[in-house]
Amino acid sequence: MARAELRDSICAALLAALLLAACGSAPKVSEPLLRKQAVEAEADGAKRYARGDYAGAARHFGAASQLQQSLDDPAAAARNQLNQARAELALGQAEAALHRAQRIAQTELALDSLLLQAQANLALGKPAAVRANLDAAAAACATNCAQAASLNLLQARAALADKRMADSLRHAEAALKLLQDKDEAAETGNAWRLIATARLAGDDAANALPAARAALDIDRQLALPEKIARDWLLIGDIQRRVGAGDTAPAYRRALDVATAAGLTDIARIATQALADVTTKKETPR
Repeated sequence: MARAELRDSICAALLAALLLAACGSAPKVSEPLLRKQAVEAEADGAKRYARGDYAGAARHFGAASQLQQSLDDPAAAARNQLNQARAELALGQAEAALHRAQRIAQTELALDSLLLQAQANLALGKPAAVRANLDAAAAACATNCAQAASLNLLQARAALADKRMADSLRHAEAALKLLQDKDEAAETGNAWRLIATARLAGDDAANALPAARAALDIDRQLALPEKIARDWLLIGDIQRRVGAGDTAPAYRRALDVATAAGLTDIARIATQALADVTTKKETPR
């Protein structure tokens, strides 16, 4: 390298260093207080939802939505409204979740809102409304739609509620295929559980058991007590149907998990199932 070129190279390096230092020493523009509070409230809501504190999540998402609305950011406000509705649905407040989701007018959230409305109407026992929501969602979900797996899972649940076992199994298997090679373990576990439930309801208990155990393996990895307990209940129901002798231990595992996690409804179901199989001879049902 010529001396002049070396000098130019050194000068350029020094200039870059000086510019970097100047940028580093420039005063930082602080985040406006209200926007910072909104972001923190939304993040806190997400953390609470993830650990099952749905009441806390609903409060924080609501606070974030109000703050974002005050900052004239309707998209962020609507996003938090949708998350608040999800938390309300998880709390069993299906009517409140439904009304909140119906008020969301943001185009980019339309499909997510329809899916949430379908879940709420399913919980409320409104099959006609569920079908309307799912038909609209299917029309909005084009090829390669990011929510296709979630849509199929909801279609499987709706079909199961309508006692359309073949349709339920078809949608659950379609969801499982869509979830392959994706980092969505929770949804994959849901798909396996629905497959097992549909097979059991369709008198295919033998093939239902591997699917239920696949769901259990995933839910254990994710450390989800409610789903683990429900998986054991399902396994007990399957073993009871085929007349297996180890039915009671499955229900007992469900009871142990539910009791430890404070899941009173599931504990009650497990207690009754355990009583049924231990006080009288098991019969296929």
